Amino acid sequence: MTKNKSPAIYKSRLYTWIGTLLFDCLFSWISWLGSVFVFTYLFVEDYALIHTVNRHVWVIFFACIFFYSICGVYKSLWQHPGFGTFIRITTAAMLSSFAMYVSLQLQLGFWVNPGLGMMAFYFSLTLSLGLRLYKNIFGIIFQYLSRFSRKRRILPEEPIRTLLVGAGNSASAFLLHPSQQGSRPRNVLGVLDNDRTKHGYRLHGKAIMGGDDLIPQLVKQYDINEIVVAVPSIGNEDLRRIVMLTPFKRCKVRLLTGLSNDMSTNNLRDINIGDLLGRQEAELNKQGINPWLKGKTVLVTGGGGSIASEICRQLFKLNVEKIVVFDISENNSHNLREELIASFGQAGRYRLAVRIGSVQDTNRLNEVFEEFKPEVVFHAAAYKHVPLMEECPRLAIDNNVLGTYRTAKCAIKHGVERFVMISTDKAVNPTNVMGASKRLAELAVLGLNQHGLTEFVCVRFGNVLDSNGSVVPTFKRQIETGGPVTVMHKEIIRYFMTISEAAKLVLETGAMAEGGEMYILNMGKPVRINDLAENLIRMAGLTPHVDIKIEYTGLRPGEKLYEELLLDEEGLTATSNDRIFVVKPEPSAVIPSLLEALEAGLPDNGDAIELLKSYIPEYKPS
Repeated sequence: MTKNKSPAIYKSRLYTWIGTLLFDCLFSWISWLGSVFVFTYLFVEDYALIHTVNRHVWVIFFACIFFYSICGVYKSLWQHPGFGTFIRITTAAMLSSFAMYVSLQLQLGFWVNPGLGMMAFYFSLTLSLGLRLYKNIFGIIFQYLSRFSRKRRILPEEPIRTLLVGAGNSASAFLLHPSQQGSRPRNVLGVLDNDRTKHGYRLHGKAIMGGDDLIPQLVKQYDINEIVVAVPSIGNEDLRRIVMLTPFKRCKVRLLTGLSNDMSTNNLRDINIGDLLGRQEAELNKQGINPWLKGKTVLVTGGGGSIASEICRQLFKLNVEKIVVFDISENNSHNLREELIASFGQAGRYRLAVRIGSVQDTNRLNEVFEEFKPEVVFHAAAYKHVPLMEECPRLAIDNNVLGTYRTAKCAIKHGVERFVMISTDKAVNPTNVMGASKRLAELAVLGLNQHGLTEFVCVRFGNVLDSNGSVVPTFKRQIETGGPVTVMHKEIIRYFMTISEAAKLVLETGAMAEGGEMYILNMGKPVRINDLAENLIRMAGLTPHVDIKIEYTGLRPGEKLYEELLLDEEGLTATSNDRIFVVKPEPSAVIPSLLEALEAGLPDNGDAIELLKSYIPEYKPS
């Protein structure tokens, strides 16, 4: 139901109508006077015409009120003029100007210059439209001026108050090239260096104040916005120390990665969790890998997973003929295909094939091997989540052991040159079903090395940062939702490397393999998961145990405090790459008969654990 309008509303509308009407009349009169002045001075018209116009001002007012009213000008919302309003005002201004022009002819007895009436019409129309559009016009001008003003304000923006850590070559280059330090100027207020012999000196005019232990004090004293670590070779412990000393709510830590005077903004970047591992990522040895893979078809099982998908990305940079992604997950496979096609265009469409299937399905494996005839296989398909496999040991054996065995047998049958299995540090002295099943898969693969022309090798390494299901994405998600962050144990440690580095090293092991080897990747120093959680919280600008709580949930079934990469009886040998070591274990004589028995039928969950304990003596269920 429509409510009655209040008297105040009617009064407001009346005042608006009267005000607009008076302005239109005034504009018509001013338009005629202005036109007469212009014509008088330009064309030497009769000066008496001005007085005639003034004597007939009532005609101007009457014509304006009459024609503007009958044309419906005042029925439109003048605050929101549209095209219809423009037509009505134009018609009304034209008619009222013509009426005044006729009135002047009747008074003077002759027709004045027609240009006079046209000019009066244009003046009147412009002023009337301007009255209704002034808010729009001034709004646009105001917005432009505001935007211009904001741009002007950004240009002289306050310099970033910076503290420089390190007084070496990189810091010197950073100070000598202020124009290349980024879009905003930086005001370096001091330099810190742990070398006591440099304290008290100046580096390009900037005082070397002391060691990095002064960070909390100086950040507060000088209101520091940013700490630039100008030590590209800084170790993880030193970088973690700086991160822990820095009050992140007050400033951020950035890392300078360039050493030369050829500075660029790309050399200065935010730190990430990978920097805190203290590992400089390995470069892909294309010269060693290209001759091996050139012109070959490569099959990657579990190809949509974190490491396998990165292997596919790296393979695209090499001279392989075709990459076949084989995965049971259609979503992961589809997303990877779309990504690679977007990145590599037609080359992506031609060089990439995606096939859906399970490594447990021998018929499907044979179909794919027959279709593409791969020369190289990277086998990454596996169940990897420890708690889930503890609940269903039978499936862990079916997928991780038999799935690997079936894929390996297809490789022999179809003449694959080299088969590289990706394993895990959880296979060493396993305390869980997942690790024990991967250890059994290692033995199965290495035992097949003498059963055909295919060369079988395994690559063993630890956890991968930001991989699906790893702790880093979990911690980030928990931090975003306000916590708490859940850590199993305060002293639990794990080995970590980046996805990119893991994929590159796996490719290199494949290139140097001869068959029957177990390759162990150098994972660097182990990382305490509690420290990892605290650093992620600090990197989010928050304080551990204050802004975000950390809860210790206890070890899950099958988990242990630390992981190992090597069995006691295994002996490491160095390779040409200092991040890759190799051992060549003796193949087990009993594993082939076990695998044949498993092919005939899987045990139930209880018997599956007993089976693993029988064939993997080092397996000690937690």
